[in-house]
Amino acid sequence: MTKNRTGMRAVACASATLLASAATVVSAANVAYDASLGMGHSDNIRRTSTNEVDENIAAAELHFSLDQHSSRLQADAIGNFSYAEYLEDTFDSELLGNFAGNARFGFVPQRVEWVVSDNFGQVLGDPFSPLTPDNRENINFFSTGPDLTAAFGSRTRLRFGARYSLTNYEDRPLDSDSLSGELSLLRQLSGASTVSVHARQQQVEYDQAALNADYDQFDAFGRYDISGARTDLSVDLGYTQIDRDAAVDTEDSLLFRLDAARRLTASSTATLTAGREFANSGSAFSADQAGNIIGLDAVPGRQTPQPFTNDYATLGWRFARNRTGVSVSAGWSNRVYEDATALEQTLTTVGVQFRRDLSSRSTLTLNGAYASGDFETQGDYEDISARAALRWRLSSTLALDATVAHFRRSSDVPAGDYTENQIWLSLAYTHGTPRTALPMHDFQVDRGQ
Repeated sequence: MTKNRTGMRAVACASATLLASAATVVSAANVAYDASLGMGHSDNIRRTSTNEVDENIAAAELHFSLDQHSSRLQADAIGNFSYAEYLEDTFDSELLGNFAGNARFGFVPQRVEWVVSDNFGQVLGDPFSPLTPDNRENINFFSTGPDLTAAFGSRTRLRFGARYSLTNYEDRPLDSDSLSGELSLLRQLSGASTVSVHARQQQVEYDQAALNADYDQFDAFGRYDISGARTDLSVDLGYTQIDRDAAVDTEDSLLFRLDAARRLTASSTATLTAGREFANSGSAFSADQAGNIIGLDAVPGRQTPQPFTNDYATLGWRFARNRTGVSVSAGWSNRVYEDATALEQTLTTVGVQFRRDLSSRSTLTLNGAYASGDFETQGDYEDISARAALRWRLSSTLALDATVAHFRRSSDVPAGDYTENQIWLSLAYTHGTPRTALPMHDFQVDRGQ
């Protein structure tokens, strides 16, 4: 059956257009893109353990990034979209992709500002089954609101921020919206460090009253930020509480967030994020998807209306020089539900990428990934994927890409194991090198300070 993606595409395109328009009105905006047309072949497009089905695929892809930084506008956006036509009609044609963007408009810079952010992508329909066109749906998480800041002397600031957030699913009846307000008192300790205290109140309401999943959340925490020549560090520590309409008692927990980055050498950077906080499926998608959109994979895990305690940690290392690049990442997330232990899940990911310019015209890229899902109910799995891509630059703007990929799953689900091999050949028109992640850290040493 053909999926109706029109509504979700409209939401995503409207958000993307808003951010793109904001950035490109200023001539100094930095834009990079990679547009390609290609053909691919899969030897098991349904990803089944038996009766594998071959499929030929025609695809058009667009990968882009843009950024604009001025006194009145700070904007960053990245996107990776693909239109696929399944020539043997195994699946209906589809448009899918990922988008993450943020924009901050300074009506009165550093005093009266308006923030817009959007995350668009896919999630799994059935978290226990492989990713196929029939087992993914679009999701969009949009947030906007003002930040108002008042100065008390040269080192003290009082800030009030308000946000309206909207989560839309393509198929599931899990659409919701939320209103939140945050009051912060900030004290600058030095030119590089700041200490602050925050109080935040949020109200989440679902469109479907039958879900009985509405809740209020309160956070109170202190924050310490330091931005040195080679080190960025942000630590939140405090208290969080949820009051659910469906529960008699409130739930409370320690709130902890850590975001650290260290420029180890001129060529390498290490990052660490970790935390414990209450979240829901929409906000967790936004956090997971914004980190990296290098591929078109759906965000794994179960989608639920109930909030959960999210314990998480990610570790990354990146090395980049003129001809060689290496990145390694590992992530872990444990979602615990107070009154629904059957929904609990633990997700683990490991990824490695290697890039080497073989010559002035050719580049080899190798990717490897491991992912596992450990669910309280039956359905544990382990996924392994590997990809090799060779790009041959025909000119400064045209390139020929050849890619081979292998996918393998081991699963507790009956007949859940599969292997799939793909091969692709495409022609790309390029301008610059699009980023695959929003910039997270800006070290002083890189700015020559």
